[in-house]
Amino acid sequence: MELSNKYRIVNVLGNQAVRKFGTVSLIEDRATGQQKVMKQLVLNDHNQHISERLERESSFNFQLCGLPRVTEFIKTDREIVLVKAFVEGIPLDDYWQTIPRKQRMDQLVHILKALFPLFQVLHEQQIVHCDIKPSNILIEKKDDSISCHLIDFGMAIRSNENKHFKLLFPLGYAAPELILNRLELLDHTSDLYALGIAIWKLFTGTLPLTHPNPSIFTNLQLTYPLPDHSDLPKGLYPILQKMCDKHQFKTAPNRMKIEEVDPLLRKAQQSRYQCLQEIISDLQKIPQKKSWWPF
Repeated sequence: MELSNKYRIVNVLGNQAVRKFGTVSLIEDRATGQQKVMKQLVLNDHNQHISERLERESSFNFQLCGLPRVTEFIKTDREIVLVKAFVEGIPLDDYWQTIPRKQRMDQLVHILKALFPLFQVLHEQQIVHCDIKPSNILIEKKDDSISCHLIDFGMAIRSNENKHFKLLFPLGYAAPELILNRLELLDHTSDLYALGIAIWKLFTGTLPLTHPNPSIFTNLQLTYPLPDHSDLPKGLYPILQKMCDKHQFKTAPNRMKIEEVDPLLRKAQQSRYQCLQEIISDLQKIPQKKSWWPF
């Protein structure tokens, strides 16, 4: 069946001049009326890495609300088409701007509680998302509650799969083991690391340890600990520091032997929080500021 006979394009999503996946459209299933998202990529000699990423994304299909559900995947000699269930919601960084500053710590706990079952499923299935950042977390508000959707599994890997490839990591959020492409070491703490960076950015408005020179930027990400910031609420920094624990390399790790680097990376991973529930528990222990009322 021709796609045009099966689906009606509602509108094209995003700025197509900068889209990584060719055309991304909101569509309607003509038979059911359900809205879905369709990614289409016309294959050529220059976008093989993008087609591989789309294929990877199609292999992650979940039944839990909040995680992607693939409804159709087509690959021909000319194009790739990926159709997924449409989810409501706005990116976390946009949602964050609607929250009054005094309510942000409380809202952070609510958001992490909503993310917990999603991270738990990934942990149980030995899946590492590898691209946790605010734009890949959608917030759906329902009356006084919220739910979260984790999207874009184009970089995700399974711990038990062969890893003879290289991921294009999101510099700024990526844990050192991902920056160094030590895919064999990636685990759930790698995603918690990225989540810690995302939280740091939500409160400060910027990424930590950045530099316009990519080489220096990478070096900072590998060798310097997460810095404190005046915009972080009291008590939050130690939690983020533990989420983002890393070995502070004195020598460029690419000049070291893998046998020397891997144990240092593993030790840092073991020093991080091991599950999202531990982070939520410690956040709830932070004393709340008291409000003083005039009499």
